[in-house]
Amino acid sequence: MMRAIQEAEQIVADYLADLLTPAPTSAVAPAGAVQVVAFEPWRAMPASEVTRAHDLRYLLCVAAGVRLAVPMADVTHLLPMPPLTSPNTSNPICLGRWRHPSGEARVADLAAILSPDMAGATTTTLVILRDRTWALACVVDEEPVELQAEAIQWRTGAATRPWLAGMSFEPKCGVVGTTALIEWLEKELGT
Repeated sequence: MMRAIQEAEQIVADYLADLLTPAPTSAVAPAGAVQVVAFEPWRAMPASEVTRAHDLRYLLCVAAGVRLAVPMADVTHLLPMPPLTSPNTSNPICLGRWRHPSGEARVADLAAILSPDMAGATTTTLVILRDRTWALACVVDEEPVELQAEAIQWRTGAATRPWLAGMSFEPKCGVVGTTALIEWLEKELGT
């Protein structure tokens, strides 16, 4: 049993090393006007389909060349990267705070979450999570995708990166466990 866990951890470590290797990027001119988008797919869906659809849809976020899938059920808003209030910490994970009409969100650098050495990677999008107290700075340039649970290699009892719930091989990306990520951020940055 222990050997199987060690092998699984090694597979995850190898996969992350592959994902964390920066991919070549080309300079892309910013698009014209960008709109703030609110995701509320349940309004147009019968109640019986809400849970099933939310379980399958993921937003593909890119940070320092690494692609991560965030469950759409946990994404409240997307908006172009706004000016932020200076962080009250020297931790590279925290980029600062963003004030919004219903309060304030702490903004975490998704690249620095992956590896502190990657802090400061290019970000264009602010992904507001759940109750709007946390947000991720990253690049989002694709529409949400559906990932079948059977196509994800789920992790259990992970000692490192507890917020990494699993790996998807098509599309190739890590799958984020939002609850574990928020808990990790609150522990890492304090509440």
